[in-house]
Amino acid sequence: MGAWGAGLYSDDFALDVKSEFLDAINSGKPYREAFEELKKTYVDNAYNDDPDIPVFWFVCADILWKKGRLDEDIKQTALEYLESETDIARWAEESPSLGRKRKVVLEKLKLKLQSPQPEAKPIRVKKLYECPWNIGDVYAFALTGELAEKTGLAGTYAIFQVAEKMFINTIGTYPIVRVMLTESREKPGLNDFCKDRLLLSRYDKVHVYARIINALNTKNAKNVVFVGNTAIIAKEDDYGIHLENIFDSVNMLGMDNWIDLPDQIIKDHMRMFRAIRQ
Repeated sequence: MGAWGAGLYSDDFALDVKSEFLDAINSGKPYREAFEELKKTYVDNAYNDDPDIPVFWFVCADILWKKGRLDEDIKQTALEYLESETDIARWAEESPSLGRKRKVVLEKLKLKLQSPQPEAKPIRVKKLYECPWNIGDVYAFALTGELAEKTGLAGTYAIFQVAEKMFINTIGTYPIVRVMLTESREKPGLNDFCKDRLLLSRYDKVHVYARIINALNTKNAKNVVFVGNTAIIAKEDDYGIHLENIFDSVNMLGMDNWIDLPDQIIKDHMRMFRAIRQ
């Protein structure tokens, strides 16, 4: 069952439903629309005897009751599953002791759903981060910090171009960039961003130059200077930007935190264009 206890949220499936439901609601989607989309995924497309179906109704009813937004049809369906005790029987098959514990949990849920729900309150919508940069934009920033001093690169410029932007559900839009390092202390121009100096972000059988920048915001990026906008620059052997889904994208491109990006650029540059000095 993927469970570690008899609690309502003590199994992977219940937590997945809870997470997806709350993420959808908190991103601004109407609660009923969010519920219907989840129902289509976890109920309408499941086998009728799928043991997780009752859990789906329990979790959704519990969340909606707490928010004062439990519709009568959802409530009645959840109560029907609670009355049937099929979920309790499933737990009892695993262990009579677990069955008894699960029964206590579901009886409490039943009493809750039958009681008056709290007054509905406005749902505070989580504001998603939207990267303000445009595709093709080129930016630069001077390198600082201990590693930059140690390698003699302090004050030189890193340059990157926004090659694509990727939306990550419940978080926002992150930039996918290709990066190079100038080794010059002169403020760079567009002509300084050249494909021959692009840095690999992965050292695999394929050449991956793009990388995702994680947790980018204007506070962290205050030292970034806009250089200009130009056509996308890529090397001939570039594997490209893998965007079938977020997991493939992160695995293929790699993700760098903004705060760690300068040191990572230095390490990649040293690996490609200099001998690494310990």
